[in-house]
Amino acid sequence: MGQITGESPVNSDSAKSSEQLRRILQSRTFHNTEVLKRLLDYLARQALGGEAGDLKEYTVGVEAFGKPPDYDPQTDSSVRVQAGKLRQKLDEYYRVEGAADPLRVDLPKGHFRLEFHAAPAAETASPVPQTAWRVWAGVAAVVAAAVGLTVWFERPAAPRGSWNADLEAFWKPLLASPRPIMVVIGTPLLEKIGNSFFRDPNLNTWEAAAQSERLKKIQEAAGESPVSPAFPYTGVGEAEGAFEIEKLLLPRGRDLAFQVSNLVTWEDITRNNTIFIGPPKYILQTADLPVPLDFEISHARVQSLRPAEGEPRTFEEKWSADRTRLEEGHALITRIPGLHRAGLVLILAGSSTESTRAAAEFVTRPEYMTPFVRFLRQKHGGIPEWFQVVVRARFRSQTPISIERVAFHALK
Repeated sequence: MGQITGESPVNSDSAKSSEQLRRILQSRTFHNTEVLKRLLDYLARQALGGEAGDLKEYTVGVEAFGKPPDYDPQTDSSVRVQAGKLRQKLDEYYRVEGAADPLRVDLPKGHFRLEFHAAPAAETASPVPQTAWRVWAGVAAVVAAAVGLTVWFERPAAPRGSWNADLEAFWKPLLASPRPIMVVIGTPLLEKIGNSFFRDPNLNTWEAAAQSERLKKIQEAAGESPVSPAFPYTGVGEAEGAFEIEKLLLPRGRDLAFQVSNLVTWEDITRNNTIFIGPPKYILQTADLPVPLDFEISHARVQSLRPAEGEPRTFEEKWSADRTRLEEGHALITRIPGLHRAGLVLILAGSSTESTRAAAEFVTRPEYMTPFVRFLRQKHGGIPEWFQVVVRARFRSQTPISIERVAFHALK
């Protein structure tokens, strides 16, 4: 890829723009996004060369992506799709790594001309630290999920919470492994419209959101305000689940790296033992893990793909009569091998954010782990290496007051 080098700049502004493009192309945000880097590099060279004024979709397709001369943008929307992804990545970069950069690079919607302009003063006033933060773990779990930072938590001086032989047996494969441990907190996609945020539970990818007629109507009602993807929040259950995992594991002598799902890469998953906290609609990578499973979360229920004799096919939520309070929900606890069968993956996912919290409490509290491990020893002679567990939780004021195992499958 003939990336911008910045050599022999026409003027200082050109040199600053070239330096900013180099910084973006080499960033962590754009790591392993070769197609988007190729597009950004091409558009940057056109803009800095003064040739982007009348740049058309057809030209971008042919020159940047090697489309054939008979390429028709009306029937092939791939260039528009990649341009939308590039806008999303640029927004992601400036929310985290580039928050303190003095120069912004934008790709206005409906155009292929990059724009360069000075960052607002508010964005340069408080640079994002590039080194790991040492913070109180409970606050940091929520901050990490909300602002998209990778955080390393410092090990407390003395153990906290309860620990017994049954917890030891459940967690031993992860704690005994030399691989680092990464906790991934699920962050759902929100659509930012003007100064407001919109969340449709059926829209979990930006590609789907960009085609949503409902979203277009909301945009029109907001006065044609620009729409962009955003990941500023996580569920309370996901944040509390991360805190419970931290509270249990750090005293065991292992450091944890925390990451939000919209920033985690497949390379991260390859190199670490990974604990995912949140459903697949929050953590899209978990739906693509190459391991056949017996259960899955589908909308507001856990569904059995291979039900055992006498086992229900679905585990449904129960709500109050007025549909305002969740009274009962289900969560799925999955332990499977990591990518290329190296390390392991633990997924704590609920049909609701409250149920995700219940999954985390089930695997961190001795009152649940002790009867569960004893059940496994009686039925299987020990804890199977790979398995899925369905648990049912009852709630009061969004808090799990009881949790019980309702299904268990050992995985081959």
